[in-house]
Amino acid sequence: MLMVGIDLGTTASVIAFMQHGMPRSIAVDVGKNTTPSVVNYEDSGIVVGREAIYRMNPSHSVFDVKRFMGTNRKFFGRSPEEVSADILSYLKKSAEITLRTSIDAAVITVPAHFSDAQRVATKRAASIAGLKVLRLINEPTAAALAFGLDKKANGIYAVYDLGGGTFDFSILRLDNGIFQVLATGGDNYLGGNDLDESILMYNLSSYGIDISQLNDGEKMLGRLVAKSLKESLGNQKEAKKNYIYKNQNYEFMLSDVVMRNIAQIYLNRTLKIADQVFLDAGIIPENIAGIITVGGMTKMPIIKESVRHHFRVNVMDEVNPEEAVAHGAAIHADSIAFKKKNTLLIDVVPLTLGIETLGGNVDKIIHRNTAIPILQRREYTTHKNGQDGIKFHVVQGERPLAKDCRSLAKFELTNIPKMSAGAPRVVVEFSVDVNGILSVKASEKTTGIAQSVLVEPSSGLSDEDMVAILENAAKNRESDALEAAHVFLKVESERMLNFWESQMNEIPQEHKKLVRSEMDLLKNSLELEDFHQMAQHKKNIEDISGQFLDEIISERLSRKVINKRELA
Repeated sequence: MLMVGIDLGTTASVIAFMQHGMPRSIAVDVGKNTTPSVVNYEDSGIVVGREAIYRMNPSHSVFDVKRFMGTNRKFFGRSPEEVSADILSYLKKSAEITLRTSIDAAVITVPAHFSDAQRVATKRAASIAGLKVLRLINEPTAAALAFGLDKKANGIYAVYDLGGGTFDFSILRLDNGIFQVLATGGDNYLGGNDLDESILMYNLSSYGIDISQLNDGEKMLGRLVAKSLKESLGNQKEAKKNYIYKNQNYEFMLSDVVMRNIAQIYLNRTLKIADQVFLDAGIIPENIAGIITVGGMTKMPIIKESVRHHFRVNVMDEVNPEEAVAHGAAIHADSIAFKKKNTLLIDVVPLTLGIETLGGNVDKIIHRNTAIPILQRREYTTHKNGQDGIKFHVVQGERPLAKDCRSLAKFELTNIPKMSAGAPRVVVEFSVDVNGILSVKASEKTTGIAQSVLVEPSSGLSDEDMVAILENAAKNRESDALEAAHVFLKVESERMLNFWESQMNEIPQEHKKLVRSEMDLLKNSLELEDFHQMAQHKKNIEDISGQFLDEIISERLSRKVINKRELA
């Protein structure tokens, strides 16, 4: 059994493992180390990754699902957990075929600022995908491991993590093998996707079109064109792409100057958050040994320039920012698997946890940036004579009133002795585990009567739905792991053959003969059920298509083929 690290990202995901003592990404999507977190729900089946982008259609495509974890949002009848589970399942099964071994457990990363509900939802998604979660680890902490800070001299470091959908900034102290997060802050709705939308709005406004006029499908396709513009800019001074709206062709443009002006708006928001984290930690930038930059957005020169200029410290960027988080998760999975004790990770609670008291105030029990795991107790009593029960409302947030905080759970301790007001002694225990998940217990001291609750999101999957999904996913998983991988391989091979058969005219001439040859060999291995050859020829086709698929996608985004009728 192999234990892996997974960065389940907003725009892209990465799965990694340890090989010869070093973290290595597993290329599971047409030979690429990153897999777009896009899922298509088609009549023919579920498609994930670059092919899902290629075949993207508003009527069956889902992206940015990470932003909705822990909510009751539905996508074609599926919860965010279920969509995320499809991404995780694709990563798991594809990696199993590539490495020819089963994968049952993983360290999965989450933004440091993820709420309790979002963390529980992430664990649920992993369970649905048939993965045991060894631990949820905060993305900045994982990045620090990937940069090898656990092997460096003692000191204080910061992690600037700007991805497609979220931003995190954390300050960590390394002290004789103890990795402690001093403070963390972030925004779960701040990332490259927002920059793409601003680029879209900028271009629409030049034609007198307000983005509110676009439906979800038109907006989705527009953001793809904006993203393509951003990526095409590179070292050029200007880039152009076409966008179809209401059957009319519009030329979108992006210059280096406009790009910098738009990006600066979001950069300023990240730097404001970072400044607050420094205040929370009680230190100044001059106290740190360096800042690690992580996340696909930090590949942009303006990001690194701004971070370096604002804090005037060394910027550490020697590890691929898109893969660093998954690599750190793989390192930690390896340390758990082999019980290595050279590094101890101490994360923190991202948001304050408390109980609503009489009048609607919040009694703050565990304050944000408290190191975890943590156990805190608080004593309460009745406020009426003869009262035989107490209702508890668990909330999360920094506001003094419960109505302004996020409600996590409500439960009641009943059958306590009927005494005069103020006589009963009820102890409430808040416990946050290493995954950042909260459990609450209330007990009356004289009788021992107790009630407890594991705080889970009040929305999303019901318990019945969860049980049914888990039972279905667990059937024969242990005994038939290899057979399941073979079935997945056959289905993926047949789907790949059907897909490229229909797209043969799109394949560049210099690659067409080689693709056709490998397809014939793949068909033959399917007929013979030769799984070793099947996996090899499938990989060969992925390697070849990986050389031109991104170019086809980019080219399609720049011409009238983006028309929704042709994508359908």
